[in-house]
Amino acid sequence: MDGDAKAKRRKRLLIYALVGVLVFVFVILPAAALTGLWITERQKRAERPPRVEVPNVVGQDYRSGQAVLEAKGLKMQINATRWDQNQPVGVIIDQNPMAGESVEVGHSVGVSVGGKPGQQFDLPRRGL
Repeated sequence: MDGDAKAKRRKRLLIYALVGVLVFVFVILPAAALTGLWITERQKRAERPPRVEVPNVVGQDYRSGQAVLEAKGLKMQINATRWDQNQPVGVIIDQNPMAGESVEVGHSVGVSVGGKPGQQFDLPRRGL
């Protein structure tokens, strides 16, 4: 009987050890790895520059459009001047990126402004 009790006890210890190893390999190690991955991702997100949604400036005077963009932390760049009989001079007729897109703060929004051929629009320097 003493031999049977020792064998049962040894078998039980082996089962407990096997269950312990399986829990460690399939639960604890993956949980630790996922926690490390989660912490790394949070650090990467914290290092990214803040983002802002681009406002709609189409149809606005280019100076008021610039003020709207600057209020969001964005810059305005006049890419083109287009003559359109249906649009008043100095009004923004196109923008890129489009309204609603998410960009980094400080990003430049390119605009096309209605104007006569060869007309130049100077953007006032703010904050200098």
